[in-house]
Amino acid sequence: MRDSRNSVRTVVVIILASALAWSGARAAHGPRFRADDPLRVDPDTVADAGGVAEQELSQYWDFLDNTFGRPGERRDIPAVNVNTMDDVPDSMWFVDRIGRGGMTTEAIVRGPDRVAALEAPAWELVQAKNTGAQPGFRAIVAGDASRQLYQVEFDPPDFPELATGAELIGTAIYHALGYHVVENYLVTIDPVRIAIAPTARIRDESGRTRPYTRADLEAVLHRAARRPDGTYRALASRFAPGRPRGQFRYAGTRPDDPNDIYPHEHRRELRGARVFAAWLAHDDSRGNNTLDMLEGEPGAQYLRHYMFDFGSIMGSGTTGPNPPRSGHEYLVDRGPNLRTLATFGLAPPVWARRAPRSYAPAAGPFQGDDFDPAAWKAEYPNPAFENLQPADAFWAARRVAAFSDDALRAVVAKARYTDPAATDQIVRALIARRDAIARTWLTVVTPVVDVTLGSDGTLHFVNAAVASGVAAPPASYDLRWSRFDNATGTHTPIGDVQRVTTTGGVAPDGILAGADYVAVSVTARHPAYPHWASPVDVYFRRSAEGWLPVGLVRREEPADAARE
Repeated sequence: MRDSRNSVRTVVVIILASALAWSGARAAHGPRFRADDPLRVDPDTVADAGGVAEQELSQYWDFLDNTFGRPGERRDIPAVNVNTMDDVPDSMWFVDRIGRGGMTTEAIVRGPDRVAALEAPAWELVQAKNTGAQPGFRAIVAGDASRQLYQVEFDPPDFPELATGAELIGTAIYHALGYHVVENYLVTIDPVRIAIAPTARIRDESGRTRPYTRADLEAVLHRAARRPDGTYRALASRFAPGRPRGQFRYAGTRPDDPNDIYPHEHRRELRGARVFAAWLAHDDSRGNNTLDMLEGEPGAQYLRHYMFDFGSIMGSGTTGPNPPRSGHEYLVDRGPNLRTLATFGLAPPVWARRAPRSYAPAAGPFQGDDFDPAAWKAEYPNPAFENLQPADAFWAARRVAAFSDDALRAVVAKARYTDPAATDQIVRALIARRDAIARTWLTVVTPVVDVTLGSDGTLHFVNAAVASGVAAPPASYDLRWSRFDNATGTHTPIGDVQRVTTTGGVAPDGILAGADYVAVSVTARHPAYPHWASPVDVYFRRSAEGWLPVGLVRREEPADAARE
């Protein structure tokens, strides 16, 4: 059986590797661009993954392995799952929603939810919740013939709305960014309207499984924030379709999944997740907060990969506010820990010397005025985050910058905080942190994007940093044109270097006539960003609709600016 699966995996590797073009990878052998470039969808459902077994990551091992070990490959190489336009194709990992533009505020707020509100006046409790710090249980809406399962979770007693609000906001934003997430609904729970199913079970502290009792429910509610009228605000998370197959790691591949061929630490959407995690202070970004679900019919099954559990983002630590260390140091951080030890604690880190700041209890200590995106850290090292390259950070920052102020206000309003100060604090922090990310990472590469070539030879492009208001326009741009031989990969320069002061130009006379492919190399002259002199090469193919952009290469020198 193992030999059979390995054979299937080998075939799939060949199919997918030939289908998804890496920038420049095909120039030496055969045409650089194929007829279906740029690939918009990664065919990562092509092989049957029905043999994938359920695996559960140990949170303790994940912490130890990433803190004291070095899982995965640490190399400064480009992301391996991008297409010829240096973008991430849609896949069972990621769907580029806000990055493609045109996503309305209403769509951002709605997120993955299929209904505007979950009507759940009464519940049937069917199972205990035996994992995670947040109090809760698993239940079905009373009278639901489909018996759709939900996980119901509550806020900590002293901080009402803290964890549920964070979960709602995080779900909407991560969905808009492009990740697969589960549906989350804000509900009101009346304890007298919870019926315990006769088959409900709980595993007690001794490890024994026994019937779930009313006393078990009371113990859960004792750890939850209770309203004056005796009801509870809760979050109902709809179980994802398919069969659970555990979590994914941020390093390596899953050996029993024939479609999983790209090392996770080199996938752009997982590297770029470091930027998103910094924005939302998602310090709990780790393998244990992911979910793999097996979908499809027998013989044609595949895994969908979810980001999961956003109750510990922004100012929320799930069971209370995040500690002052959050985002500044790992749980075990050799450098800072050794300095503290060497000075007998007399030279504490900067974050520990700051005066405590007041904050709305439902918002926690989530602020934006002293946020340094490049210095931000999760709870412990993450191999994909460690491999973040400038191009990955730029890609992610564009998606963060795509959230308007109005969209962020609308997303925060979805959490329905009763304290206006909490709403205001979170909105201001999200906007300030978004702007800091744009300043840090939209300038880290030559920010030329959205390049088009008209049938009349008119070239247009956008400077993402200038368009976002984080950089002044450069003094000028230089355009170098060439015809491109797709079969041999050779360039034939045409005309002189064109120096322009706007984001556009005109192709040289005669370059388009009879050409199948043309290329333009764009550089910028900016005193504050000398590295913008690194070229962005853009390739166009003649098509029935005009000149189609088929390739984009950012020729950047290795840099640490994206990570440190």
